[in-house]
Amino acid sequence: MGRELTKRHASFFENTLKKPFAFARDVYQYGKLRELTSFVVWELFHKLGIFPKADYLHFDETKAFTLDSRTVAPLASQPGLEQAFTARGLTVTRSPHNWKALFITRAGEFVGCLYPDDHVLYKSADGGKAPQPLYSFAAPIKSIFVSSQNTIFVSAGGAVYRSADVRGSFSKAFDFASPESFFRHNNAMTETPTQTLIVGEYGNVWDGNGWRPLAYLYFSSDNGETWQKADFLIKRGANKHVHLVKYSKALDKVFVADGDNTKKLWVSDGSSAADLKDPANWKAVNRFHIQMGGYTSAADSDDKVLFGTDYQGGTNFIVETTDGQSFEKTVVPDPYRRSPIDNMVRRDSSKGAEIWANLPYSTANSKGLLMYTADGGRSWRGLIEYSRSRHKVWLLSASTEGAAEVYLSVEDLRNADRVVYRIAG
Repeated sequence: MGRELTKRHASFFENTLKKPFAFARDVYQYGKLRELTSFVVWELFHKLGIFPKADYLHFDETKAFTLDSRTVAPLASQPGLEQAFTARGLTVTRSPHNWKALFITRAGEFVGCLYPDDHVLYKSADGGKAPQPLYSFAAPIKSIFVSSQNTIFVSAGGAVYRSADVRGSFSKAFDFASPESFFRHNNAMTETPTQTLIVGEYGNVWDGNGWRPLAYLYFSSDNGETWQKADFLIKRGANKHVHLVKYSKALDKVFVADGDNTKKLWVSDGSSAADLKDPANWKAVNRFHIQMGGYTSAADSDDKVLFGTDYQGGTNFIVETTDGQSFEKTVVPDPYRRSPIDNMVRRDSSKGAEIWANLPYSTANSKGLLMYTADGGRSWRGLIEYSRSRHKVWLLSASTEGAAEVYLSVEDLRNADRVVYRIAG
């Protein structure tokens, strides 16, 4: 239901409500009645056993490693953390660099920023072993994308910057509608086979009585030299921002998901530049909120696309489609049910495609989870279980094609201890 409401009325999601009148006021003010209705319906289906058992996400028998929440100790001193990966046949190594966001190109080059100084962009041609500073931005780097023509795009300070030369000089490509906006790393910039680039704007700006509509799409057919701004999502009711812009190689379609109140999923009718720029070629998959949309993550899994829902504090689902028309859902079970699936990353391992997913939200009675599937979502393997009040786990790496490795960070919020792991094998 959004961070504002779930934080302010956390007791509601623990089956108690301490301030019912304030809750009702906020639901009305934030326009969340439709979402609350869906939450209540799904909660009843879960509590009353109306969801068939076969509709719940299936985990294998190996339990996830639980980060120690009782004591404050260096993460490196928790041997079970790395063993959680090696027990799955994965190769895990600690990265010597404290990456915050990372893009792995088709050629295997690394472009990313480091923590905590996230103003500087680095590039590495040796698999991330010795990244070299490329450019320093005036504002923190929010997200990174590298096109098929090796042009680097960086979102920082409410704008998108572009570099198409080996020297690493950057120029502003365009400004977002708000200085607080950016595109979501790994989720809201994509490229089609016709080399059409699409960016979705994400921002949270409250204008007194409502959210400022920032659900703009930006299109480029010349490798980012010029851009066309489109507002057809706003004209069709999107009241806040864009969660997801993803080209699916498996289906040869582009999917766009908006937030906040309508939470719709849109699919392109064609993938050429002309098709994508024509608002008439974008079809809404869901008409009502309860039909699901507004996904925050997606990943190709060979012959289908997996989506992750954005129902913070409610019931969440993994949703899949093989044609962009019919969709099947799987319910995330307790104690992870209340967390959105914030990010998904595909990894092409030596054994086949894997989809990694992070569920970063938790309450007093629920947990966050890092998990992955090696069979297209039929079964999942839990890796790290954690409480978001004490630890933060994040998938850092992105790529247009599935890379052979995935990078993730684990941070103890109590002492700022942070480690970055490289997963391969």
